[in-house]
Amino acid sequence: MKPYIHFAIYLLFFLPQLAKAQTGDQPILDRWFWPNAGLPRNAASPLFQDSLSLNQYEIHQSRYFPNHQINQEVSKQYLFDLKDTVDLASFSLEFWLLDHVNQPIGFEVFIGETSVFGLWDGLYQFSKGEIKQKPWSEYWAHLVLTYQNGVLETWENAVLISTQKIALSERTIVIQSYLKQEPYMALDDWIKHLSIHQKALSSSVIQGNFEAHQAIKETGRRFPVSFHFMAEPYLYSPSPRSIQITFETDRTAKTEIKYGTSLPLQNTVSLPADNNTIVTATISDLNPSQAYFYQVISEDSFGNTLDSGVLTFRTPPESDNPVLFGVVSDTEGRPWINEQIGIKLWDERPDFLIHMGDVTDGGKKNDHWQWTQEYFPGTSALTSRIPMMPVPGNGEGDLFWYNQYHRQASPGGYYNFSYGPGEFFMLNSNDMEGLQPGGVQYEWLKTELTSSKKPWKFVSMHHAPYSADEDDYGNTWKGESTHGDRNLQPLLRLMEAHGVQVMFYGHLHTYMRTLPMKEDKINLSEGIHFVQTGGMGGNLEDFAPNRIPFAAKTFRGFHYLTVSLTSEDFELRMYNSEGAMLDQLKLFK
Repeated sequence: MKPYIHFAIYLLFFLPQLAKAQTGDQPILDRWFWPNAGLPRNAASPLFQDSLSLNQYEIHQSRYFPNHQINQEVSKQYLFDLKDTVDLASFSLEFWLLDHVNQPIGFEVFIGETSVFGLWDGLYQFSKGEIKQKPWSEYWAHLVLTYQNGVLETWENAVLISTQKIALSERTIVIQSYLKQEPYMALDDWIKHLSIHQKALSSSVIQGNFEAHQAIKETGRRFPVSFHFMAEPYLYSPSPRSIQITFETDRTAKTEIKYGTSLPLQNTVSLPADNNTIVTATISDLNPSQAYFYQVISEDSFGNTLDSGVLTFRTPPESDNPVLFGVVSDTEGRPWINEQIGIKLWDERPDFLIHMGDVTDGGKKNDHWQWTQEYFPGTSALTSRIPMMPVPGNGEGDLFWYNQYHRQASPGGYYNFSYGPGEFFMLNSNDMEGLQPGGVQYEWLKTELTSSKKPWKFVSMHHAPYSADEDDYGNTWKGESTHGDRNLQPLLRLMEAHGVQVMFYGHLHTYMRTLPMKEDKINLSEGIHFVQTGGMGGNLEDFAPNRIPFAAKTFRGFHYLTVSLTSEDFELRMYNSEGAMLDQLKLFK
């Protein structure tokens, strides 16, 4: 994004509202939460800090509150002891909430032993009854609780929705979470900003704060003022002698990328501040199959610095050496799932990753935040060390941010690359017309497949030529299904004619591997293996009630794949999010 846009929104919205909000009232607690512990052990990086989570407030010996309003299993409790800072005659709690899940979640606020507020499955819980939540901009909500003269007010998106008389005497606040139905989710994945004020905020201040938070969402920033990465450094487009490093800062900055084969780092690429906050640099003159260290240090015009710490990568081999790569898809809206799977993939130390699209759930031009506040926080710990090559999904189908974050791909979102004994053809299936005979992508793929000399050829796209899904291609609980997008059949004939062995895709949030298929029929000796992997952060889907004849293996759950590849052998393994292997496929030349 152009820096003047950030600056203009900052001047027009945030500074005036911040001034209003803090007139005579400095919050005693003011925390933004972007939790990501990063990779474990020696791979830890200053990019990922536990201080950006609620962990320091967690109660490890749980308290029992007999007067709770939400009858669900408790996940965790968080204590804020305000005995020396707050006079409970008057105070405010302010929340900025991001609810981008489809399972019931909740939290409850206690002052001392008294439950003063609850939220469960889209319903606010009060002693006098329930009120339906009305989020702003689909997933977001600004929530303020004010207390003064024995009256507790609840404000949603600057609108007063509840008033209740309540007597409070204790000076401890406990927030209790109910998140068991969303695996791996923590409360700070939902609460993105929490502040505690020493007085009851006025309606004008609440309105100003709401507008200030809206500006943060609209710009994609993670913090209102501090210099920060909006996209941590990540690796893309590796070749035996070069690699691409991309990152984004919230303002223009000059940058040094240091790199070398050992510490201290001896080589430097200097990048002056320019008009773009998304920066891509290509490091060239590298050696094939060589391990490297690198470090990104950015400095803004005020002298503030960002330091990635020392990170690592390895260049690809020039020959058909054996490789190990990961396959993922549909990262979408759950950074905590993507973090969990990222840690499991890191344990495998793959050479690179391919991503089958829906990098975001809906990260088109006007929803930059889905990249900077969901995708990058959940994946950058891994992709700062392991290159990832994605295809565009329908979530980023306009290619606006996709192309800015992946400069090596063609403007149409398709490209190919070689790594070891494999060649990978990455297609944009949002352009279905271009994938028909005579279409731009179809003819490009035909040319590239014809010229490919690699022993293994893989085609990747987002949409599904074959599917056992329950309702994406016809509701199988009510009638017939086409079991995949029939518009892709001509493309499959092209792949069959040019010796493609395996096709990967996503879109459906389950796992399915087909029996070998040729000319739309099972062909065990000459068919292509189709592998659907939609197992990252998207909402899980389900299968048709009866087994589809071409389906060799199905699994509903979060998952990832690895592929071990030599010139003669292909071995695919599918793991669930805990690292248990659930499927395996071996092919031989």
